[in-house]
Amino acid sequence: MTFFRLALVGSGLGGLALSLSSCLKEPEYSTTPAISFNSIEDIRIPPKAAGAQALDSIRLTINYQDGDGDLGLNEEERKNPPYNFQSGTNRFYNNFFVEPFVKNTRTGKFEPLTTVGVPAPGVYVAGQYNGAFPHPTTDTDGKAAPIKGTLTYAPIAFGLGDVFVAGQTVRFQISIADRALHVSNTITTDSIVIRPR
Repeated sequence: MTFFRLALVGSGLGGLALSLSSCLKEPEYSTTPAISFNSIEDIRIPPKAAGAQALDSIRLTINYQDGDGDLGLNEEERKNPPYNFQSGTNRFYNNFFVEPFVKNTRTGKFEPLTTVGVPAPGVYVAGQYNGAFPHPTTDTDGKAAPIKGTLTYAPIAFGLGDVFVAGQTVRFQISIADRALHVSNTITTDSIVIRPR
């Protein structure tokens, strides 16, 4: 249930904005993407059939900016180097990297989900929630130009106890990569508590 929603930030004022565009200086962003935390949300997905279990989806929203606008991968790009799958050995088959952390109730520290072993060891594998988002705009497909906006990703759909347990406090570390394989800074989201059924 991977879902991305891209929203470019623009300024209004219609014709006035167009007439002033030649006077405005383009923002100067690094060609390595930079991201910041926007929001985290736990969404309850009702069951499709009577008696079935509801699912939860954690939606992660980040802000991004990039100096040359080479963000996102389309399906054709993912078939070819340097992004193709290569039997699972190529990290850059994906461009959105996310790792969950669970708060240890004894120490109060957040630990990678891979080391927690709850509800059972081996349920989660590092990188399991990584994914690929598409080009946020076609304006930079043929030329370099700075872009910024928000990106919403919902890679995590789970039944209670499948991966997370009710009452666990979880948060996520996120980074993204551009098509030149520049990797952004890593951010940590706010934490949420997994709701009971």
